[in-house]
Amino acid sequence: MSDQSHVEAPSDPTLLPEIYALIWRSTATDDAFDQSEFDARIPRLMKWLGDLRQEGKLVGCGGGGFENHSGGLTLIRAANVDEAMAIGAGNPMNEIGETELFVWDVYFANLSVPREFQTG
Repeated sequence: MSDQSHVEAPSDPTLLPEIYALIWRSTATDDAFDQSEFDARIPRLMKWLGDLRQEGKLVGCGGGGFENHSGGLTLIRAANVDEAMAIGAGNPMNEIGETELFVWDVYFANLSVPREFQTG
């Protein structure tokens, strides 16, 4: 199996590769957050993430939080917005929160800039 962790450039060099960020946020504020409800979903969350990885769709993931809500971020590859939204809908944490989609046009570490944005 090849390493799926890198972001591939699109075949059209004028386009940036798109990564979809699935941003999960608990519906309960931190003071009302039920850790046991969260923990009970971890096995299904790990299965969901493992399946995404096996399919070559998982770029990265991690937990975190907002000002007063628990949260998490899952970066995925998808053919289009509809597929990304369908993937996000499968997150078992949606039972206690909501997932928002952010489309990320990725600039590479060398800060390559598409021609239409270059100056000079």
